[in-house]
Amino acid sequence: MVTKAIAASARAAIIFIVATLLIYSAIIGAFIYQGVNEQQDRAEATASAAAKAVRVNTAWIVEVAAQALRRMDSALGRDVQPNQTTTLTGLRDALEGLPATAKAYIVAAGGQTLYTTDPNFVDIDIRDREYFAQPAAGKHFFTSSLLMSRLDGSEIFTFSRRLERQGVFIGVAIISFDGVLLESLLESLDLGPGSTISILRSDGMLVARYPPAEGPVDLSRHTLFTHMLPSSDVGVYTARSPVDGVQRVVSYQSVPGTDLIALASVSTAETMWRFWRRVWIFLIVVIPTTLALALCAIWIIRLLQKDGRRNDELENALATNTMLFREIHHRVKNNMQSMQSLVRMQNLPEAIKTDIQLRFAAMSAVHEHMYNRDAYAALDAPAFISSITEKLFQAYGTSAQLALDIDPLLISHERATPLALLINEVVTNALKYADLERAGATVSISLKGMSEDLARLVITDNGPGFDPATISMGMGTKIIRGMVMQLGGSHIYTFDNGTVFSAEIHIGFRPAA
Repeated sequence: MVTKAIAASARAAIIFIVATLLIYSAIIGAFIYQGVNEQQDRAEATASAAAKAVRVNTAWIVEVAAQALRRMDSALGRDVQPNQTTTLTGLRDALEGLPATAKAYIVAAGGQTLYTTDPNFVDIDIRDREYFAQPAAGKHFFTSSLLMSRLDGSEIFTFSRRLERQGVFIGVAIISFDGVLLESLLESLDLGPGSTISILRSDGMLVARYPPAEGPVDLSRHTLFTHMLPSSDVGVYTARSPVDGVQRVVSYQSVPGTDLIALASVSTAETMWRFWRRVWIFLIVVIPTTLALALCAIWIIRLLQKDGRRNDELENALATNTMLFREIHHRVKNNMQSMQSLVRMQNLPEAIKTDIQLRFAAMSAVHEHMYNRDAYAALDAPAFISSITEKLFQAYGTSAQLALDIDPLLISHERATPLALLINEVVTNALKYADLERAGATVSISLKGMSEDLARLVITDNGPGFDPATISMGMGTKIIRGMVMQLGGSHIYTFDNGTVFSAEIHIGFRPAA
């Protein structure tokens, strides 16, 4: 039988190995196929989100420039005297909110520069530039294509506004932005190496790009303008860039209210390189792991069989130990009851007999609670205290009411006996001396968790009370003090419409959840 079982385990291990290899191969193939598609979708989603951000920022740039140009026109006033103090102040106020690298110019109809914020300005005739010529020809607001600055050779793009008074053209207000304005936006988008963002004009001219282009670029014959934009104002496509020849996933979005298009592109080579790097890392981990699993399969099966036999032995041992624990606590409880019977047979005053029997009963309740509920490590406070106090009230046959307010705490078995004796002594005193046979007599017991294993025990009665200083140091008082010390706490008696016993004690367990 053992040989057959071993042979069956070996066959099961071989079947498991082959099935695992086949499943892993299928999973890896499906993973790669799905990963390629997901990577493409992810690149398109990333590019679309980035294009939306570029569109929003482009709209902001246009709006900021348009508002600044309107305010500049207004600040010039009817007489157009830019050198006056009030006019200069108005112009400075008009340019608030522009990026720090933006520069403003006011150029008269004859080409003279009347005002500028450019500290490196050199007076150059710009009437041949389209950003001057278009407003001069009657265009109210104009956006230039990418330009090379005649001052320092940097890439710029401009917004210009026609200035006129009483229908007569008097000049142009211009705001110039550096092409690197898009650099911080591209960095914030974190599109990865090889990615770009651009602003195009609807006629196909490049307005701005980062990383920068080598100069002005006309894209009017590119697929974006020949196929994509005629179909939709928003879209995604994959193409090789006419600027640098890199293939990218490109997303475009027209900027509402303008003649501009926002672009964001993600390098397909970079995107797929990241994907294949993750695939190779995955394979480097999976292939050795698969081989290790195959080599260990039979060994694991044998270990499981051996563990199964060991678990059976442990379960049998646990059942035996549980039975022995129950037997021990049951015997201790029976011995306590036997001692109670011996006390009853002695020729002692009834009061003394009752006190001794109740103390034995309190200790007996601890062991009875343990073996009845299999609570060898900890006891449930509400049920445990209830079992002690009910027996006390039955023993005295009192008509007083018992009120319990016990938190769902756990009491360690080491603290259970001292706690039982403490409650027994304090409640016994209340039953003896608090005149509880009158109407409305009540004994209240509360146990509240404070922190960690610390709890507050409060036992009150509505009797006449007593002065602790006048009470002799009897056995009950000694037991109370001794049990409080064993519980690592302190206690005090106070009087508020009766006697109030209050103690802060350690119960050995944190409050139950």
